[in-house]
Amino acid sequence: MLHPPSYNPIHNRAPLKLPNDERVAVWVVMNVEHFTFGKFGTAIQPHLNSQPEIANYAWRDYGNRVGIWRLFELFAELEIPVTAAVNGEICTLYPEIITAIQEYGWEVMAHGINNSTGHSGMDRDTEVETINKTLSLLQQATGKLPKGWLTPGFSITESTFELLHSAGIVYTADWVNDDQPYWYPLKEGRMLAIPYTIEANDISLCLSNRFSGAQFATAIQDQFDQLWFDGEKNVRVMAIGLHPFIVGQPLRMKYLKQCLSYIKSKPYTWMTTGERIYEHLGVRS
Repeated sequence: MLHPPSYNPIHNRAPLKLPNDERVAVWVVMNVEHFTFGKFGTAIQPHLNSQPEIANYAWRDYGNRVGIWRLFELFAELEIPVTAAVNGEICTLYPEIITAIQEYGWEVMAHGINNSTGHSGMDRDTEVETINKTLSLLQQATGKLPKGWLTPGFSITESTFELLHSAGIVYTADWVNDDQPYWYPLKEGRMLAIPYTIEANDISLCLSNRFSGAQFATAIQDQFDQLWFDGEKNVRVMAIGLHPFIVGQPLRMKYLKQCLSYIKSKPYTWMTTGERIYEHLGVRS
C-alpha cells in the first residue's frame, strides 16, 4: 500500500553536509520526452484539441528536433552538469539524442517508456513489464542501468516504488515535498527521495503562469536565493525542471543562460546531478 512520507519538519533535523561545505546542491533535470502521436499531451494552446491534433504535437516535437541541440551547446558552454530524465522510447526513436547525451556527459535518469503512458491504472504485470522495458532500453543504449527514476506526469500506482526498487532503482524524483533528500521506506528496503520541483519548472512558470523569459529567469534566481540563504543553517537541494520544447525555444534561451550563469557564479553552490547527490548523501546515511 502506498503511503505518504512521514512528517519530519526541517528545523528538527541534524545538519547535512555537502562537498566543500556548500550551502545548496543544484541539479538541473532536463526532461527528454516522446509523446505518442494522436494522444493529448502538454499543450501551449489547449483549445487546439481536434483529432488528429498537430499544433501542440509539433510544438513538443520541436524540442527534440531543434531545442535540445541548443541546450546541449548551452550547458557545455556553461560547464553545468545535467540529469536527463529520458523516456525509454527516446533510445529507438531519437538515437542521435542518446548519442549526444553520452557525448556531453549528461546523467540519464529513467522517465518511463514515453510521456503519453502514465502508470496510474496499470495492473502489476503491465507495470513490471513497462519498468523493465524502459530500463532495458536505456541500459542497452547507454551501457549503464539508470540509478534514478521520474514517473511521467507523476502518474504512479500503489506498487510503483516497490517495483522500481526491485528493478535496481536507488533514487526517485517523484516527491516534490522537501528541500532535502530523505529515505522513503519500502517493504524490502528504502529509496532516496531527491527533491524535484513543480514550482521551479518551466511548465509551471512558462505555461501555467505564462511568464515571459525575463520573469522565468527572475523566478529561478529567486528560488535559488532563498535556498542559498536557508542553506547557511542547513543545506538545501534545488531542482530546476526543464523541457527542450519550452526552454529550448529561441525566445527563452538567453534568459535560461542568464539565470544559470547567476546561480553558477554564487559561492558555496554545488552544481551536480541526481546520481552524485545519491552517492554523497544517500550512501552515507
